[in-house]
Amino acid sequence: MFSVEALQSRKFATAIDGRDLLANRTRTVTDGSIQHIYMGFAYPGSDENDPVWLIKRITVLADGSTATRFAAGEAQFTHAWSDHASLTYV
Repeated sequence: MFSVEALQSRKFATAIDGRDLLANRTRTVTDGSIQHIYMGFAYPGSDENDPVWLIKRITVLADGSTATRFAAGEAQFTHAWSDHASLTYV
């Protein structure tokens, strides 16, 4: 199979035949009529405290409209999942 080093160096696809090769975490937070859905993706075996996660936040407003933002405005594997609540989403 793939080595951890090869996976973490991002040299392989993240899905094969529609099957995810990424570990993921999801957390939903409701603040009044607004709902935030945090989603984090990393390579298998990644620690939640290591800066190897791609994190996005989906905001659902009362009218059902949504907005998707990424941590620090970048879709990069450079954040720790443990920090997802305190990151800035742009």
